[in-house]
Amino acid sequence: MSVPHLLYDHLAQLSQAIPNPDPVAPPGSGAIEQVVGYVRWIAGLSILGLFFGGIVAATAGRLWDHHGSGRLGARMIVGSLALALLFGLGYTLVSQFAASTA
Repeated sequence: MSVPHLLYDHLAQLSQAIPNPDPVAPPGSGAIEQVVGYVRWIAGLSILGLFFGGIVAATAGRLWDHHGSGRLGARMIVGSLALALLFGLGYTLVSQFAASTA
């Protein structure tokens, strides 16, 4: 037998012997998931606060004829709706990207 054939046979045996273990979560990953859950809860509450704050600002601006406050309130409402859309789509997009790379 030639040397390349011996090397190929040896490499083929080595590649069959390499184990492929399942992924295991590192210690403390539960605490990290809990912190991420807190951050998501705070983000959702902030979006709601921005939306209702925008309603209050827009209403006050219209009632007391203060155009700056009315415009700011309208921007706050639109911004909160855009953030809510991104917040809702965020998990789906990240999961889709993670699944496509694996």
